[in-house]
Amino acid sequence: MSAIGIDFGTTNSVVAAWTPSGPEAIDIDSPPADWADLGFGRVLPTVFGLGPHGETLFGWEAKTLAQGERLQAVKRLFQQEVSVTLNGQEFLVETVATMLFGHMKAKVLESGISADKAVVTVPANSRGLARYRTRLCAQMAKLQVLALINEPTAAAMAYSQRMPFDQRVMVVDWGGGTLDVTILEAQAGVFIEQASKGIQRLGGLDLDARVAQHIAASTPGVDTWNSLERHLFRLAVEKAKVRLSERDFTNVDLPRGGFFRLERAAFDASVHSLVERVRQPIEQTLADLRAAPADIDAVILVGGTCKVPLVREVIAELMGKEPAAGVDPMTAVAEGAAIATAILSGQMEDNDFFVATEHALGTFALDQTGEMRFSTIIPRNHKLPARATESYTPAMDEATSISLRVVEGDPDDEDYTVLQTIDVPLDPARERAQDKSFDVTYEYDLDGILNVDVEDRLSGRTLTSSRVGSGIAPLTPRERVRIAEDSEAALAEGRVAPRPAAAVADPTVAELLQRARTAVIPYVDEDKARPLRELADALERASDAERPDRVLDLELALLPYSYLF
Repeated sequence: MSAIGIDFGTTNSVVAAWTPSGPEAIDIDSPPADWADLGFGRVLPTVFGLGPHGETLFGWEAKTLAQGERLQAVKRLFQQEVSVTLNGQEFLVETVATMLFGHMKAKVLESGISADKAVVTVPANSRGLARYRTRLCAQMAKLQVLALINEPTAAAMAYSQRMPFDQRVMVVDWGGGTLDVTILEAQAGVFIEQASKGIQRLGGLDLDARVAQHIAASTPGVDTWNSLERHLFRLAVEKAKVRLSERDFTNVDLPRGGFFRLERAAFDASVHSLVERVRQPIEQTLADLRAAPADIDAVILVGGTCKVPLVREVIAELMGKEPAAGVDPMTAVAEGAAIATAILSGQMEDNDFFVATEHALGTFALDQTGEMRFSTIIPRNHKLPARATESYTPAMDEATSISLRVVEGDPDDEDYTVLQTIDVPLDPARERAQDKSFDVTYEYDLDGILNVDVEDRLSGRTLTSSRVGSGIAPLTPRERVRIAEDSEAALAEGRVAPRPAAAVADPTVAELLQRARTAVIPYVDEDKARPLRELADALERASDAERPDRVLDLELALLPYSYLF
């Protein structure tokens, strides 16, 4: 056996392998007894930490670290962050993620299973940037990535192993960081995504933060807790959330003694507005297919957040049916990824899977009224791999080049991300704009990697050809080697070789920036994270004269979230 399935989650990761009896999750970490009793026996927290002597720690050791610093929710940082800071030292996000993949691979090898190849799962609504970086980091950990597949597709494959008949299923995949809703058709062992919609920054972390805020509001002295006490409080809140899945009340231990009695009714009230947001992607996917809840044969719930009773109640009420049984929300995605490895390696010849785009791909172009609008080339919910071509003409006769913006987004919501801007040369000898027309071809593969070709319509000559780096400039070969070598050395020697944080020499300022970027920004809604990110960037760029004011601005902005750090 040489291939594994990896569910690289925001808060927790799971690895599974294909065996003669089917997919099986692999023990790759040892949780404390109180967490193991809550169903986390085969789960590795996606947490990276530095111990008191600078040693690298992963999983439960990092999550429960008493002395030192830790970084949680690494996958959330894939959306836009380039680096993170621990102990005043800066690390590329890719370096941290590569070490996490390497750690998982090493633990699988220790269990006696070969792990040279892998299928890695990603959220269905994951942007191209996050997909690109996920694949890159797994490769730098010396894993041959057979494919990136969407988490809901993997979950449906795991469910269909137990219910092997033709059906249309809806998967609600709600983990620590993201919410995805996907409708798939399972026919004769083939899994076909039909529609998908999600929310990128909404998960168990956000529920935890909301509950922590509720408790902190009636707990004196919260603003005087030190960083370790705040961390212990966050762990206690997370544990209470899990316990309330089976109890009507529980006690949340407070770091300086005593406890807060948390009843499920109060928990439900504090997170109700967040849970209600699950309705929008469910209703949208049904509308995309012009389907009704009765047209769905089974509703599959995966991800830790789907274990919350209120979540299950809201979904059951909306869909008119109880969630399907027989699926472990914590391990189903990894098990489905293991099934995908068996399909791709030929061990399951009668099965296959097809995925679809969750976002449209296109460019910005002038419409007939002269307004700049999104021009779709590959629509949302198109099956992958996909290839499509659209023709365009420069707006002016005098144009000698155009800037083609490669855009990913949702036209209905007017939510766009510019993945890359490509300069396209035009023939200056041609006088009329229509003689400078060109064809733009987008080719999108199963891994979410986009190739863009621009061809002159008159001559058929290729004007430019780009492999879009999914929102970032691809790392140079030297950078890839450095990250891989640093990660491998850290795993082998229990140390790290970080890049100095030269931008901020003042340790007090560096600590404040770290608090903002690793303890608060990943855990709050994007509309709240954006101004915090801008304040942190402004502080980092501030001159000596400006710095005191910028420090004060950021400190005041972080005060409402003091329970998080």
